[in-house]
Amino acid sequence: MYNLILACMGIVIAIAGCIYLAVLLYYKKFGVTAKAEVLDVSEVERKVGFIGHIVRTTKRVSHYTHTMKYEVNGKAYKEKDSAAYSRPLKTGSTHLILCDPKNPKKFRFEENVDSHIRIAAALAVMGVIFAVRFFYTYMK
Repeated sequence: MYNLILACMGIVIAIAGCIYLAVLLYYKKFGVTAKAEVLDVSEVERKVGFIGHIVRTTKRVSHYTHTMKYEVNGKAYKEKDSAAYSRPLKTGSTHLILCDPKNPKKFRFEENVDSHIRIAAALAVMGVIFAVRFFYTYMK
């Protein structure tokens, strides 16, 4: 029974990887490529700290978000990215983005899409291998 539960978990992981892979491939195939400029970088802080019995809170930057300016189909957009980066991009730098053709306010950085496609494909394959291995053990 334990092996069957683990096989089902592998199937769920494989399905999640396939769904994320489908979204990324949608952006890669149908996405509108645009050149975006970084207008503003904002720090997102979070409070950290419980050390032993002493309550100690400090503010620390957990990630950065960016406000991007780009043009798609003759319309100018000024949107914040939904990704969180550990290092800020330079203000004024330009990057290629892939916009959703139906809703250009949604976008992803082109260089991230390529690497995330490989990661999602590996996740889906590993989920299938995990499921097959434990389902095989269950059937024995």
